Amino acid sequence: MRCRACQARVRAGLSICPYCGAPLRRSWRAPLLTLALLFAVAASAYALWKYVPWQTVRSLPGRVHLPLLAFLATPTPTRTRTPTRVPTRTATPTGTPTHTAVPPTETPPASPTPTAKPPEATRQPAATNTPKLRFAAPRLLQPATQTEVRGGSSQIKLSWESTGTLADDEWYSLSLCYQADGAVHCGGTWIKDTQWIVPAELYTKAGQNERVFQWDVTVMKQTGERPGGGREGAPQSPTSETRTFLWY
Repeated sequence: MRCRACQARVRAGLSICPYCGAPLRRSWRAPLLTLALLFAVAASAYALWKYVPWQTVRSLPGRVHLPLLAFLATPTPTRTRTPTRVPTRTATPTGTPTHTAVPPTETPPASPTPTAKPPEATRQPAATNTPKLRFAAPRLLQPATQTEVRGGSSQIKLSWESTGTLADDEWYSLSLCYQADGAVHCGGTWIKDTQWIVPAELYTKAGQNERVFQWDVTVMKQTGERPGGGREGAPQSPTSETRTFLWY
């Protein structure tokens, strides 16, 4: 708002002008203009509602007809094809056929065609009966593949799930392989239990830069003994997955 004394713009809501100290009075001009504007709008709306014939206004669009424009297309003359004369065919005289007597030729009697012998049946090889294995492949448990073990004094326990009750001549055959000086060395054991502790001396047998050990398990049935010691047998299950562990 403006101060009536000094005409300075001051914030609305003050009672004294901060510039000249004159008392501030609210001007009624803005409210009066607003009321006058509202009254004019109300009067216009009443006049439009009261005196304008809205029924007539709504019916005007249906009474207005726009003139239709007809476009006359100029016909384009179409060229007609001139008929082409077809040459008349002239009949060509044909010569009179002359019949020449030809002596009949004797045809020798046809010799019987030898009948081909039916092909001999191919002998199929006899089906080989694959022995059915008694157990499923053992499922390895610990350690997980690519496990890292530090120190030669660490105890490494290899374990797997039982495949069922083993007979007296059935064993778990564990195979353990490692590298030393570029060559692969494999060993292992036959055991009834489902776990085995890796011997500590294998830590020193592996090469310094070749610390990867691989192992798997198969159920075997003992069929004999080797001359140098150890068992011989036939597999009773597929070989399990091959896992590796790193022993640094």
